[in-house]
Amino acid sequence: MKADPSLVQLRFDRFELDETEARLTCAGAPVALAPKPFAVLCALARTPGRLVTKNALLDLVWGHRFVTESVLKSAISELRAALDDDPRQPRYIETVSRRGYRFIAAAIDAPSPSAAALEWNVAAARGHPALAALTAVCRGDAALADLIRAVAATLERDRLVLNES
Repeated sequence: MKADPSLVQLRFDRFELDETEARLTCAGAPVALAPKPFAVLCALARTPGRLVTKNALLDLVWGHRFVTESVLKSAISELRAALDDDPRQPRYIETVSRRGYRFIAAAIDAPSPSAAALEWNVAAARGHPALAALTAVCRGDAALADLIRAVAATLERDRLVLNES
């Protein structure tokens, strides 16, 4: 079964948004986000850099049934809190006064298949206490986290080769 191409799968800054899996992560850690704010983020991320009007968002997320703009404003506030985005100096979601919102985050290329393989190897090595400690220390630094994942994957791969010998 092929994935729906209209569903968003996007990396930006330290975040990864995967609409198919209904998941938002920051540096690999899950970000708690209610369904409606998540849907608003996905709707905005589908058209990066372009204005999405309030009415369009209300139609896309709520079907514009029995809701006012206040529910959209609340969802945007919750979304900004989850992303740690300041509305006065936005990095991810820009307000276009009286009109709508714009997703302004710079997208990062999607992970390559080799990165997916690294993730699998890291998942296999999670029980190792040193990896758990290093992961906890570097949660705020995505580059350091990537380096530790690569080292862990290499160690796991070497361990698997040694065990097969």
